[in-house]
Amino acid sequence: MIKLKVLSCPKSLLNGPCGGAFNGKCEVNGNLCPWLRILERVHYLDGATLFNEQPILMEIEKISNRDVKPKKSNFWSQVEKGKALSVEFPIAAVKNEEDIAKIVAKTNPTLYTIPDNPLGYPHFSPTAFATYLKHFGIEVMPHLTAKDRNLSALTAELKTAVLFNFEVVLLTTGDWPSLTLPSRPVFDLDSANMIRLAKLIFNGVLPTKEIFEVMERPRVAGTLNPHYKPRVEAQRIARKLMAGVELFFTQVVENRESIIKIKEAFLELKKYTNVEVPVMVSLLYPINDDIRLLLKRMGIPVENGTFEEVLEEVKSLDVAGGVNLIVLSKNPNDWLNLWKEAYEQVKEVFG
Repeated sequence: MIKLKVLSCPKSLLNGPCGGAFNGKCEVNGNLCPWLRILERVHYLDGATLFNEQPILMEIEKISNRDVKPKKSNFWSQVEKGKALSVEFPIAAVKNEEDIAKIVAKTNPTLYTIPDNPLGYPHFSPTAFATYLKHFGIEVMPHLTAKDRNLSALTAELKTAVLFNFEVVLLTTGDWPSLTLPSRPVFDLDSANMIRLAKLIFNGVLPTKEIFEVMERPRVAGTLNPHYKPRVEAQRIARKLMAGVELFFTQVVENRESIIKIKEAFLELKKYTNVEVPVMVSLLYPINDDIRLLLKRMGIPVENGTFEEVLEEVKSLDVAGGVNLIVLSKNPNDWLNLWKEAYEQVKEVFG
């Protein structure tokens, strides 16, 4: 194995670029992402990775061969049909338990996702909120990031996911935590090593080498960035598949061209593996000029297409999965009206 470490990465990542390089520049300091420049020049060599691994996880993986079956869920059955619909819970809109109950009662996605402080802005604890939502009898997927959690904290969060029977957990490196508050970053693990940690814990093995009983486990999801060059993203996808990811959620997609890039990345992926993995494409609703301007600043390609056109392109993907909706509103009643509009359009395209 060839080992490579990029000392100039502000997050000290070991396994390639995170999703926070906008227009090739790091979200932390505005410098060109060193990992992107490397992956644009190199390929996997003879199936080996170019990257360092977390030593504790390497040691535990040598002694563990457990394989707990994943939890059966309506969400996964819809994923396999290519018709899953998840929605990001509007944590910025809800102010109390009544708001939460009203939103749950008036929406019907196959899965609720709970973001982990997007762009570093503090909202709710995603695992605590997911645990609360489980009392409504719904299926959930909290996001977990390493931006402000070390190995010990991540282990506790992942064990919570097992205990409270979450359907899926999305693991991602995370935004720089001090974008909105002067908080100290952690990045003890990157997304690939978080995925490896989750696979161990979901199979009943802790980093301390302790064993605990797990009857069924959550699915492990990772993120996919359709805005990187397809060859670069294919290597990132391959690395996460090697770590044990079972499902991908994309970063926000605004136009048909970005969907085509997903297809191109999966064609590149065939150079490394024949494993097929479903994809949930993340779409914003509604899209207006102010949102397009914000997306441009984040390095996300935009055009003046319609939501329906993007949905049609998503439907043409050769991988199973579905749509992950992010409805934009800070008012619960307005959010519900927008959800209804978006839901009707998704239902019309996907049936």
